Amino acid sequence: MAESDSRKKFNEALRLEKQGKISQAAKLYGEIVQSEPGFQKAYLNLGALYSKSGDSENAIRTYRKALEIGKTPELYYNMGVELYRLNSPEAAIRALKNSLELNKRYLNSHLLLAYCYKQLEKPEKSELYLKNVLKIEPKNRTALSALATIYFDTEKWEEALDATEKALAVNPNDPRMEILLTEIHVKLGNYKQSFETLKKVTATAQGFSNFSDSVRNSKRNPKPEEKIFFENLETLTKKKLNDFKNKLVLSKESPEDFEAPEAQDALDLSLMYLFHGDTERALKYLLYAQKNLEENPAKEAP
Repeated sequence: MAESDSRKKFNEALRLEKQGKISQAAKLYGEIVQSEPGFQKAYLNLGALYSKSGDSENAIRTYRKALEIGKTPELYYNMGVELYRLNSPEAAIRALKNSLELNKRYLNSHLLLAYCYKQLEKPEKSELYLKNVLKIEPKNRTALSALATIYFDTEKWEEALDATEKALAVNPNDPRMEILLTEIHVKLGNYKQSFETLKKVTATAQGFSNFSDSVRNSKRNPKPEEKIFFENLETLTKKKLNDFKNKLVLSKESPEDFEAPEAQDALDLSLMYLFHGDTERALKYLLYAQKNLEENPAKEAP
């Protein structure tokens, strides 16, 4: 087959790919590499199609054939991706390091190496490669988020706070990072900041907002069974709140004789206020429960 014919077939395969005709595109790429084994780009695209269809083993075989033609950072990275998917992080690491030998600044390889080492429970190595990513691209949101999570998991609260704030500066409304930020503030004893952040998250999170709106609508126009539910809930909440306040007052007046309310008391109230549609009070009691558990880890709520 003449080289120009291979190029025509390649362009046709690209067109089919864009149209979502994956099997037809793969067939053409296969024909190209059969007739012209040195056409590396066809191997690369064929491997990518196998990857998209979840066939990692065929993708790896195809990438290996492409590597016989010539080594590139992209090919080694693609190999690493498939090996990682096959739950072979050590083999993935070898491929990714080969990628970096060819291009030390190949960002995706640094990023995937961080995930490989996280899977192997080597947070210090994972941290190293995430920092490499940030040297190349200081505002990489994936690296900042992953670094914040690693610091949280290893109980480096100040570092976790710094990384989370940087991640939110890049992506201000990332609910995962906002939730993590509330947890970090609790760990650092910054309960007011935790409450303010959590209040912001619940005000903007779609699912939570939909739930709160649904509760408020039901209270405004309740069906007969809903009316009974809300009346009973009102009675239970008042009783629970009085018990909670009494415990709190007695514990402050005579701490040697009376214990303060426990986490479960606060969690019960939090849930009740949530079903009242009173998000702010629900969050306050949830935060009390968090604080209680932080200060009294042996008294975890069941």
